Amino acid sequence: MLSTYQYPKFDYVRPPELSGVGKKRYPVVVVGAGPVGLAAAIELAQSGVPVVLLDDDDTVSVGSRGVCYAKRTLEVLDRLGLGEPCMDKGVSWNVGRTFFREQEVYNFNLLPQPDHKRPGMINLQQYYLEEFEVKRAQELPKLDLRFKNKVLSVTPEGDGATLQVETPDGVYTLETDWLVVADGARSGIRRLMNLDIEGKIFKDRFLIADVVMKADFPHERWFWFDPPFHPGQSVLLHRQADNVYRIDFQ
Repeated sequence: MLSTYQYPKFDYVRPPELSGVGKKRYPVVVVGAGPVGLAAAIELAQSGVPVVLLDDDDTVSVGSRGVCYAKRTLEVLDRLGLGEPCMDKGVSWNVGRTFFREQEVYNFNLLPQPDHKRPGMINLQQYYLEEFEVKRAQELPKLDLRFKNKVLSVTPEGDGATLQVETPDGVYTLETDWLVVADGARSGIRRLMNLDIEGKIFKDRFLIADVVMKADFPHERWFWFDPPFHPGQSVLLHRQADNVYRIDFQ
């Protein structure tokens, strides 16, 4: 845990289904209140679609995790009503520099033209993005956000799916026309349904550190190959909010 951030605890609310007063079928159920699940649920609710969002935790992710958000992502966040808080808190940058040992060998500028509404990139710890998304989700009447609600099973049906959901007060059943699975790379639901992730695996290992320090570095991305402080490997440096520097050591 970092000294620069106070992790919130979101309230658990007893689901109405456990009291026999809630409806059991919804147009959409989203599982996973990370950046993707929250964004999907917000988008649906803003479009007038009732949605239930389930998460088995009651706080945001620990550590910086997702860091860089590109211009297109910022445009999506604007549409979700989240662009301004992310811009206000994040560290904007356009220039990236690559070094071999101690010599700069390449640089780029993601925003060579002036007067764009948003920068090429911002750096913002994932816990801030999730916190902003939760606050936005709680403002939307068509979005039912449920913390400490863990999906135990999923039964696909011809016109939807049935879920068994565990809470501190017991287990209840939900039916949905559409199920959005956003519970991460190690998805428990995909495992339950024997669904594989298609894609490539990055084989290298990295030590990722969030370091709180005051430094006079410019707001740029720096990448080293074979630096004197980590010979034969690579290192990536990003400045984030609150003077937190994300350092990735290969």
